[in-house]
Amino acid sequence: MTAKTEKDIDGLVEQSLNAENSELDLREKEIDDEDLKKIVQSDKVKGITAVFLEFNEVGDDGIKALLDSENMKHLTVLNLFKNQVTDEGVKAMASSKCLLNLSELIMSDNKVGPAGARALAESNTLSNLVSLWVGDGLGDEGVEILAASKTLTKLNLLSLYRNNISNEGAIAIANSSNLSTLTELNLNWNYIEAEGVEAMAKSDTLKNLTQLTLTYNPIGPRGGIAIANSPNFKNMTLLDLYEAEIGNDGARAIAESKNLGNLETLILIRNDISKEVEDLFTNSKNLPKLSRVMFRPEPGET
Repeated sequence: MTAKTEKDIDGLVEQSLNAENSELDLREKEIDDEDLKKIVQSDKVKGITAVFLEFNEVGDDGIKALLDSENMKHLTVLNLFKNQVTDEGVKAMASSKCLLNLSELIMSDNKVGPAGARALAESNTLSNLVSLWVGDGLGDEGVEILAASKTLTKLNLLSLYRNNISNEGAIAIANSSNLSTLTELNLNWNYIEAEGVEAMAKSDTLKNLTQLTLTYNPIGPRGGIAIANSPNFKNMTLLDLYEAEIGNDGARAIAESKNLGNLETLILIRNDISKEVEDLFTNSKNLPKLSRVMFRPEPGET
């Protein structure tokens, strides 16, 4: 990557700054640590409340520079999706007073493991988070640590996709006494099976969920039946079971469920569901609010 000059940085800041909304949108700008060090020192970004850094090459040194900048002390949103931040960078964030006002932290597709999860779970400065996306190396150990956190108790949205989570991680979430404010839970691209879903379906902690996504988890028919039979999921408006192996039995249970009356969107793509069972979802009396159900990808989707 060619090093950016001071002129390049000034131009980048001007192009990316939305002063009216106090936002700095730096998505896909080939930014590395040295670039970010210069950006956060610019007088033009003083007082910014949201920084979007998706799809760049920011690592721990860049994060530490951001945290050290007086210009960044009002941040409420920090999006670092698809960067190079490790546990060391997360530890710096967890102890930084710069992030006392942060409500949304997106760190999916970074290099965060159990040590990073522990830093987040024990952080007093991040106790105002309502939305947390983190991964991709947590594993069950990291999820268990987050689920036991006594400071991350305001979360409405938790996204843990692609973290090598198995039933143990799902059970830890189900048994958590600190995640009762969750309304959205994303567990896509993991290894959760029926046992993990059954634990979540029985969990009073998760009874406020309105959105649950389990794409590419082999939950099988048992998992689909567990969801359908759970009165704790009565508030669910969106359920994504793309390629979850639920088959006809799982799909039939959902179509006939008396617990999912608020469901509006249902994704059942690639689950080997017959036309006969698909037809059960048409004008279902049990699913009166269902306005969108998908059994096949949209044209052009894989």
